[in-house]
Amino acid sequence: MKILFSIFTILLCSYSYSQENVEFFQKNKEKIEIKAVNNFEKLEITFSKNKKKQLIDSIETSLTDKKTYFSIEDYNFDGYKDFAVYRTDDGMGVYTIYQVFIYNPDKILFTKLKMPLSSGAACDEFCDIKVDKKSKTFQSSCRGGAKWHTDTWKFDKNKKLVFLKK
Repeated sequence: MKILFSIFTILLCSYSYSQENVEFFQKNKEKIEIKAVNNFEKLEITFSKNKKKQLIDSIETSLTDKKTYFSIEDYNFDGYKDFAVYRTDDGMGVYTIYQVFIYNPDKILFTKLKMPLSSGAACDEFCDIKVDKKSKTFQSSCRGGAKWHTDTWKFDKNKKLVFLKK
């Protein structure tokens, strides 16, 4: 029984640790290390190719201390891994809010993905994101009152985010 408890404790600690720091490799073999600073108040990103560091300090955190996590995904379907930080909404906790950061291999940095103004989307932020690799789209779903809304997004040939439909 003590062995099972020890294994569980080690796994739990490593899972929590991995949520504060994450690392992954791009298709060009560049190692990306992301460290959450002060409970996701800021992100410190280190790039292995040039030892460059990027600091992102525009992370929107929970007002009610809900935990923030990382997600690694190719959100813009260019073959390079992007990342998101996400957390449960501060209301009733019925959906998950995402802040997506897109990798730019030419500039060797990440930029926050912003929803285009006047897009016609039902959701005013990215929530409950589902990536569809086959159609190269992603969906964002949110709740407004008693109704759920789903927006579909795609990147055009100029790498701009385009709203497709509700």
